[in-house]
Amino acid sequence: MNAFRQFAVASTLFVMGAVSGCDSKDPMAHPGVIELSDAFEAEFDLVDQDGAPAPDERFEGKPLFAYFGFASCPDVCPAALSRMSATLDVLGADAGKVQAAFITVDPERDTPAVLKAHLSFDDRIVGLTGAADKAEAARRAMKVYAAKVPLENSALGYTMDHQSLFYLVDAAGKPVLAMEDSMAPADIAAVIELWIE
Repeated sequence: MNAFRQFAVASTLFVMGAVSGCDSKDPMAHPGVIELSDAFEAEFDLVDQDGAPAPDERFEGKPLFAYFGFASCPDVCPAALSRMSATLDVLGADAGKVQAAFITVDPERDTPAVLKAHLSFDDRIVGLTGAADKAEAARRAMKVYAAKVPLENSALGYTMDHQSLFYLVDAAGKPVLAMEDSMAPADIAAVIELWIE
């Protein structure tokens, strides 16, 4: 079972029928968009890549465009971060009206310094980590699936199995949408634009 299917089974959400018409003002008209139920909460008390406090309240006032992953991820996370960066490029001047965030599911290894180096390619994306219990609380609040998987005969020791979705939290701090990581940056940007004031 792939990560997205695991997420769909494990989480409480409404999947609205995706239809064509990406010029629609309805975000649910974009293929790959998932409407989140009230069971999702964007509540966290983390630190950013500079070690500064990063509670959820810090990001209220503008939409939060978030992805949960980990720095030593070999392929899925780099592809998602590349797509996130490309989405911000598509947004152009409006990129400053949304906060992009990479939230770790591997706080044991992803220290602020590790995230700072990992995200140095795009200073528009903030990295969030913290104590293991606080990182887990952030993940659970957003119903994010992640699990440690041992790696035999590897210096890494383990990897993280996790779902790969983008999340959109509105300016008031309410999670509203998830987006499949296969969506084109232009389509993701079109959805985000609907939440920018």
